[in-house]
Amino acid sequence: MPANLLSNILRLTSAQIDLINDSVPGSSVATPTGNLAYAGQLGGWLVANETEAAGLGSGSTGLTLHAGIYQYVQFKAASTTAPAKGTIMYYASQSDQALYRATPDVTAATDGLIAGVALGAVTKGNYGFIQVAGVANVLFKASITKATPAIGDMVVVDGSSTNTADILADATGVTWATAKLALGKAVTLPVGAAISLVWLNPIILP
Repeated sequence: MPANLLSNILRLTSAQIDLINDSVPGSSVATPTGNLAYAGQLGGWLVANETEAAGLGSGSTGLTLHAGIYQYVQFKAASTTAPAKGTIMYYASQSDQALYRATPDVTAATDGLIAGVALGAVTKGNYGFIQVAGVANVLFKASITKATPAIGDMVVVDGSSTNTADILADATGVTWATAKLALGKAVTLPVGAAISLVWLNPIILP
């Protein structure tokens, strides 16, 4: 594996981490005794520079990954929304955060509890990677609020409406309610209903 491994990741089931969709941690099957051989890698981080990250994305999905930190999490089985490439993931509660159990569902109560950005369509209940730092592929809402988005604009999550990103008008007043939605800065020109690159704000890594 070309990228640096941090924390306690032991085993990757695919060299292209956006395709990882494990039914049990680090594997598609449990051991004959039913034990999870790689349970300890849940919550582990993978760090890659730009060159290393280029080899981690899958050409079949058209996803080019960039320098950053990626975290191995469980995709919450009870989620209503299905995870998808570029969508924003959240922790619905502190207990979910402690178990590294992220969800694409968002409400007004959880729209500030950003876990990271999904790399692909991981099956609900399964395990895979989200991006938590660096330059990420982020899906924007169909109609971006700012009339003319620009590179360098502050990117926010769309809040309780969808698990996509948005850019507010420059004259929008900042309150604590809007400050908690801050996701990062636009690296490429944001386009509605499309994936653009966002330099993520540092997310506290549990």
